[in-house]
Amino acid sequence: MEQEMHERIDPAHRIRQAVTRKETVYFSLLLGIAILTVGGIIGLVFETGESGIYAMFALVILLLLLWLRQWQRVSRIRSEGVRLSAEQFPELFEQVRIHTEQLQLWRMPEIYFQDDVKRPHVIGLFQKYLIVLPTSYLELTEMRRFRLLLELARIKRNHQEKQILLWIGSWIPFLRPVYMRACARTRHQMVLPLISPIYARQAMFEDVLGPTLLATTDTEVYIEEKRQRRTFSILLYEALRTELSLLERLHLTGEPIERPRPLFRYGQGFVVAGSILMAIFLVSTTAGMLLDEGAIEAKKETSDENATTKTNGQDLNETELMAAIQKGKLEDIHRLIPESDMKAVDADGDTALHYLGYRKSSTGLESVFKELLAAGSDVDAVNEFGERPFITAVFSNNDELVDLYLKRGEKVNQQDADKFTPLHHAVEGEGKETVKLLLEHGADPSIKNADGFTPLMLAQEYELDEIIELLKQNSAQTL
Repeated sequence: MEQEMHERIDPAHRIRQAVTRKETVYFSLLLGIAILTVGGIIGLVFETGESGIYAMFALVILLLLLWLRQWQRVSRIRSEGVRLSAEQFPELFEQVRIHTEQLQLWRMPEIYFQDDVKRPHVIGLFQKYLIVLPTSYLELTEMRRFRLLLELARIKRNHQEKQILLWIGSWIPFLRPVYMRACARTRHQMVLPLISPIYARQAMFEDVLGPTLLATTDTEVYIEEKRQRRTFSILLYEALRTELSLLERLHLTGEPIERPRPLFRYGQGFVVAGSILMAIFLVSTTAGMLLDEGAIEAKKETSDENATTKTNGQDLNETELMAAIQKGKLEDIHRLIPESDMKAVDADGDTALHYLGYRKSSTGLESVFKELLAAGSDVDAVNEFGERPFITAVFSNNDELVDLYLKRGEKVNQQDADKFTPLHHAVEGEGKETVKLLLEHGADPSIKNADGFTPLMLAQEYELDEIIELLKQNSAQTL
């Protein structure tokens, strides 16, 4: 009667009901953590640079070797095993075909027999699954049928493939074992309606005890002993294992056994909360490292600007004229020049003429330059960094002002105390247009500074590709 009722139930509905909520929850967690982990690894690769790329390359090689090993196993089975087919063992083939339909598989998997195999197992390669069976399964007893059905259910739920794909997210403690046990529970619930509970229980006992010991063991005494001896070490072992314990499996068959208590009272909540917290930790740590790296890069990129651009947030002892030149209105500059001291300097030793090099707007630049000179500004004044106003304009990439200085008679190949030429300073300021302008006025790219570096060497050191190309072209023309 019970069997007839099971047969009337829609197989697809029965399979959907068999899928445990825990499997869905843990799968979602594993997938999310796997994605975050991959993102974290990619971020670390970019952060660590060349060493990270080598590590990623080594990981790809390792994965390729694992795939080749799996391919070798599949190829060996197909080469040496005996395949179940309608021509080879037709009666057994028909039974497996019926079970395939019962479990709603879209096609019957390849099944091979091998003499050196002890237990049935699934092996897959790119969603092409094989089931390998011991030769004893040529005689399909009910207990063997139960084990075969479990492997078919594994294929139906893609458990083999999911476990491989989600392996990268399995670094969270307890998460992978609980997911795999939830998968095992789903498989048992899919298969148990198709087999007699008596044979299912017998198969479960035989899997644990073996046929010889099972024949001489009082199973009731054995179960009671295992139920009573639930020490912390045993509970911890079961929390870390990937298969259901015997007591859990027997409970699923309807055996009147109290369901084994978990290691923690709120085990699922513990795993979910712990997984989320560790994932947050991974994301925050990786993001923090990347943000720190970004901050360092941003600081590096803006350090030159910070060295040459004055800010109101700093007490630099600026005069009103200096502030107006940096970012004020043109009419204010013209108004302040006659009443200002051209020899006044700020905390960095910069004069008003230095400040003109920092100005971003080119409007009225030539008139302000001429007015400052006429008012007594010193073109040879040196700030705390050893820079004359001309060099400040070069380093700040103020091309129009640099051109005015050159037209006024500044020497294009002059050298400072460190033997830096204007071309060296232009390279340090990463100003492509300024480098081009200096080269057009006859700057010599072969002059070395006190450290023996030419402008081209500096550009190569800073990896400034466009400037390197400009300097190489000019060097070739002067040879």
